[in-house]
Amino acid sequence: MRNWFTVIVCVLGPLACEGDLAFVAPDPDTFVIQAFIFADEPVEWVTVSGVLPIDADSTEVAPVISNAEITIFRGTERFDLQPTSGEPGRYHYPGDDLNLQIGDVFRLEATVNGRTATAETVVPMAPVGLGLSADSLIAPTFPPQRGQGPGSLLNRRITANWTNTGDQLHFVVIDNIEEAPQILPTTAIFSRFASRFIQQPTAADSSVVRVVMLTHYGQHRLKLYRVNEEYVDLYRGLQQDSRDLNEPPSNVHGALGIFSAFSADSSFFEVR
Repeated sequence: MRNWFTVIVCVLGPLACEGDLAFVAPDPDTFVIQAFIFADEPVEWVTVSGVLPIDADSTEVAPVISNAEITIFRGTERFDLQPTSGEPGRYHYPGDDLNLQIGDVFRLEATVNGRTATAETVVPMAPVGLGLSADSLIAPTFPPQRGQGPGSLLNRRITANWTNTGDQLHFVVIDNIEEAPQILPTTAIFSRFASRFIQQPTAADSSVVRVVMLTHYGQHRLKLYRVNEEYVDLYRGLQQDSRDLNEPPSNVHGALGIFSAFSADSSFFEVR
């Protein structure tokens, strides 16, 4: 049985997926919210979708909802979101006065066809102690030179370490930040990814970045996100038996989905 959680496991849905969403819900009139907000970043990862019936074909996708009224509140402050041009079902805050700070409590209110849903989240503390084992990676050449077999390529890596005494979930996002990055000669052979790479959430205190994960030369930003509690609950739903017909946890009242905040720290390295 499919359920709406399948979209969350794409790793922060809108960060890694492009809208090919499939949901199951007992109430066909409900809707699904995915709202992710990040400290020190614009609010732009908010999507609203309909649901699919339980007997829907596996190739069907849930309809996007482009007429939702979405507002985020911080205390008495009100921030009205707008539809994102060219991306049906996605919403963003167009102003520059919404600055998310650690400890801020936010409430989301979404209305679709007269039905209102609410959710609340808190911006968590940023990750602690982020560091890299090296500040650069040497890219392999193609065709490979002597000594550059598959094992040699896999051994070219940087390790990101951080403090994680409470076994909290973190995930890593790597972006090439060059204005006009040059593509690596091995990209077509080893990598399926564009200039962004997103790792699965982990409860560990380190993560390995292998050169074969990357696609371009130049400066890269490794951004480590600490995951908030509501996302932890949903992500751990991955461990439930596939025969379990229960819906996963949701912190959205009046609909389905998730509203969660994240904080991050960054470090940088070069591929040359």
